[in-house]
Amino acid sequence: MRMIIGGRSCGAADGAVQEVVSPATHEVVDTVPRATPEDLARALAHARRGFAAWSRVPLHRRIEVVQAFERRLEERREDLVRLSLQEAGKTRALAAGELRVAGVLLRNFCEAARALGGETFPPGNHPLAEHDLVLTVREPWGVVVCLLPFNSPLSLYVQKVIPALLMGNAVIVKPASATPLGNIVMTELLLAAGVEPEAVQIVTGGGAVVGRHLVGSPDVDLVSLTGSTAVGLEIARLCAAHLHRVALELGGNDALIILEDADLALAVQEAVTGRQVNAGQICCASKRFLVQRPLLEAFTAALHERLRAIRVGDPADPATTFGPLISEAAAVEVERQVRRAVEQGATLRCGGRRFNRTFFEPTLLTGVTPAMDVARDDEIFGPVWPVLAFDTLEEAVAIANASCYGLSGGVITRDGAKALRVARTLRAGCCVINGSGLYRAPGQPFGGPKMSGLGREGGRFTLEEMSQLKTIVFKNQF
Repeated sequence: MRMIIGGRSCGAADGAVQEVVSPATHEVVDTVPRATPEDLARALAHARRGFAAWSRVPLHRRIEVVQAFERRLEERREDLVRLSLQEAGKTRALAAGELRVAGVLLRNFCEAARALGGETFPPGNHPLAEHDLVLTVREPWGVVVCLLPFNSPLSLYVQKVIPALLMGNAVIVKPASATPLGNIVMTELLLAAGVEPEAVQIVTGGGAVVGRHLVGSPDVDLVSLTGSTAVGLEIARLCAAHLHRVALELGGNDALIILEDADLALAVQEAVTGRQVNAGQICCASKRFLVQRPLLEAFTAALHERLRAIRVGDPADPATTFGPLISEAAAVEVERQVRRAVEQGATLRCGGRRFNRTFFEPTLLTGVTPAMDVARDDEIFGPVWPVLAFDTLEEAVAIANASCYGLSGGVITRDGAKALRVARTLRAGCCVINGSGLYRAPGQPFGGPKMSGLGREGGRFTLEEMSQLKTIVFKNQF
């Protein structure tokens, strides 16, 4: 496949390409261009012109274009599911589910954009403005760079690109190097739906060259990234040089707190489903399982039994629970993290083995203590369940809050008062009561404090991030 710059499909200026490799079969699926600085300069120039044209299109027309895009997505559903299986190693059910989420998000953004308004400060509400009418309107930033991750490339394309366009911005999309194919198809569909041709570009290549060049350009106004905290810190440093607006949705080491009065079946179910999706490669998946001591033995035994029943293998097989990690390097890193936890004193109850290069067994670690890396800041992006014991509710919250992350979390208990105490004291952007932190409703503000990022995504919150306020004053009119 090829990049899209200025509304046209194109290769790199020097003809260079990079391979897209299936993590499941290890075969080359396709190639994409490796963009050069010359290509990126052209994309930025087109985006500037595209912004000038697209920002003049009225909102109702932009909404109609997005609705036409949704119809085209549905028409190409099978193609996008197939590409997701090939480039991301997802099961068919997971890929199809991601596209269903994308459709819900599209409709939510259109509804929220139509309802988004400004404020009015009437005359006389302040002694210095007795005769003035003051109001606010929302305007686009200009050129928005959207840096997408590999784990949910289809739905996160919608989470970033669509609200940016609805608010009148031009967009340059940089997909993850591992999963560019579905995003290229989505960009083609956007253009076919009627977006101003220069308002959407998609460029491919390594983040060290393409992402760094785009983010460091003075011609960019806002950068939106979903990715690792390490990459987010580098992006923030580059954006600081030009004071670019930046929105960062980064890592997490989210805790699921299970109190002694919890429904055991529910706790185990949430622990499994809140971690196994996409082989554990989800930022807000539960990654630490804090269990009150009286329930510890029963919970661990039941969780062990459930993990042994998980089937890992060919994502095209309907019986497979989850497939590979995104790359061999990713699987090797999970292997290293599990080995490190065992070296620090954790017990490997099951799993812990990497096989066929990119696949990793469901892994249960018990005897984990708060001082271990996995219990604090070592985010494991894979199918690993570290279990920690605690005695009091206050101790559980202290363990959960000791991490540098704060994306999401959950608590399972029959005691509503205790649940609310956890929700109010947990330093996280979201706390799910009687569920895992793997939760993201279309309109909720998603994101967290500390090293989990900057800003919030979802519904009107993304639309507000993708636009800026302007104040208009009618002076001495009253």
